[in-house]
Formats: sequence, C-alpha cells, structure tokens
Amino acid sequence: MSVPPAGFEGDGDRFADLPLHPEPPHDLGAASGAVTSPVSSGTASISDRAIGAAADAATAVLLVLVALLGAFAALGRTPRFEGLGWAAAFALLVFFFATVVPLVLFGRTVGMSLAGTAARDDGAGRLLTPSEAARRWVGTLLTFAGLGLPLFWTARDPGAPTLADRLSGRTLVRDG
Repeated sequence: MSVPPAGFEGDGDRFADLPLHPEPPHDLGAASGAVTSPVSSGTASISDRAIGAAADAATAVLLVLVALLGAFAALGRTPRFEGLGWAAAFALLVFFFATVVPLVLFGRTVGMSLAGTAARDDGAGRLLTPSEAARRWVGTLLTFAGLGLPLFWTARDPGAPTLADRLSGRTLVRDG
C-alpha cells in the first residue's frame, strides 16, 4: 500500500488549486457530429479581454524567450542587431500559432481559459473555423498595434463587439 504525498487527501481533485476552468461536456453522440457549446453568461468585459490578451502575449513571449535562450546557449554567443528582425518574425509566428491553433481546437486560448472567456458559438454547435480564428488573431494584433485605442469604441458600450469580434464574426463571452 502506497502512502499519498503530504497535503494530498486522495478523495479530492489534486489539481483543484490550478486556475483553469473545467471544460464543458461535449455531446459526441449527436447525429450531426457537432459538439455542443458551453453556456455563456454575457459579453466579456474589457478587463476579462485584457487578462486573456495579456496571458496569451505572455505565453508567446515565454515560448520565444525559451527558444532564443536555447539557441544562445547552444551557439555560445549573443545575437547581432541584424538578427532582431528574424526574432521579431519568429515571435509573430509563435503568437499566431499560440492563438489560432487553440481557437480552432478548443474555442479558446490559454489566456481565454484563464480569464474564463470563450468565443461565442454561432448557433451551429461548432468551434471556430481556421479562417475565423485567423481573422480573430488579426483583430487582436491590430488592437495591440493600435496600443488598445480601438477598444475605446467598445468601452462606451459593454455589449459592442471589439475589432477581433467583428473580423471573426464571433463575440467573446464569459463562460457560464
């Protein structure tokens, strides 16, 4: 008989302290083959969106820094100024894949999961298509490039869609 580690009672969820929200159950037995969407509880606020975007940006930056530090350690030299353009292009590529792939597969990114938000289902019971996810990424990128100024139109009316919502055709909502 094995002894559980200290602080683990055995009858609870050992990952209960993680800030991740449980995934909604999917109806895999549906005749159409579509999955059901989570119940939403209203449009996501600007602060929820900011938390999600900051977490997604931090995820991409962390991935890029780990890759660059690994390359520096392997080569044993620091980068030249000319290499910063390649590093920026690599960061953009990582940000694209860290955003679009989770949106297509799960309907939310890591940051959206931490903020408790998801892209609203279009009523057909399906997740975002690759083109919708890519357009959502472009809207987020344009908002970052505009230093958040496009969000001022959304701040006046909490129900108004952001640039990413308009481009993707999906509104970001709080998970119910």
